[in-house]
Amino acid sequence: MAKVIFYKRYLYIVDRLKSVPSNFQDLHKLVMTKLENEDLSANFEFSARTFDRDKKDILDLFGILIQYNRKDKVYYIDEDVEDPSVSRMMEAFSIHQALKEGNKIAPSIYLENRKSSGTHLINGILHAIQNNLQITFTHTKFWEMEISKRTVKPIAIKESQHRWYLIAEDNRDDRVKNFGFDRISDLKILDDKFKPIVFNVEKDYQHAFGIETYEPAQKVILEFSWQQGNYIKSFPLHASQKIISDTDDALKIELYIHPTTDIVMELMKYGSEVKILEPKSLQKKIKDRIVEMTQLYQ
Repeated sequence: MAKVIFYKRYLYIVDRLKSVPSNFQDLHKLVMTKLENEDLSANFEFSARTFDRDKKDILDLFGILIQYNRKDKVYYIDEDVEDPSVSRMMEAFSIHQALKEGNKIAPSIYLENRKSSGTHLINGILHAIQNNLQITFTHTKFWEMEISKRTVKPIAIKESQHRWYLIAEDNRDDRVKNFGFDRISDLKILDDKFKPIVFNVEKDYQHAFGIETYEPAQKVILEFSWQQGNYIKSFPLHASQKIISDTDDALKIELYIHPTTDIVMELMKYGSEVKILEPKSLQKKIKDRIVEMTQLYQ
């Protein structure tokens, strides 16, 4: 229970200081109230000395520096959380707290009614990765409805567009591939160990839009209507996104990605709000899709 108090306290402090600079008295009141509401405050006192330790622990654990403004006499956090895992954890914690504190009879937050993406597999696969243990599973290839038994050497877990993927070396041909969690069943962790595989997931997938990399990465230039451009600026399509021009009529951006089916499907949803300027090969893919769609309704 003590560890639960520690981590909840850290998250309460960070969640508060990222949005509202506060003095210690306000932090003390917030933390103790939160813990009391969860029946975690018994035999615990949040002192100034405790807060000093918490600041150090928060920096060590999350890489988040809590600073002090001497003029206003408040503590604050003025930087974005760069570690995706920490950022996601903070996001989940904030949503969890909002849901807990909201009116349960008439909720104000409505979550997507989305099927589980296979996250129940994470613990088992992570154990296999950390201990260099081979795993076996049944894999269903949706596009061709091909069902096969696979034995692989797991390397990493990757998320892409609300889906989770296993990155692993397939024993069939010793090639590194990705397997969607939602297509994996009958997972078993074997006793067979393997030597660590040198594979830089971040580097190999840095230009991927989604999870596919079968096309060579190249420059892609897109032109959006000014209305849609506002959304693209606030929520970039890819980490490589650069603005070429931004006028009252249109937004022109540049990406450096693998022009695979993933980006084709993404661009199709914008309809006439986007025009592919480069490369011509991607233009052709979009045109071919439009022709196929038109033929469906003739």
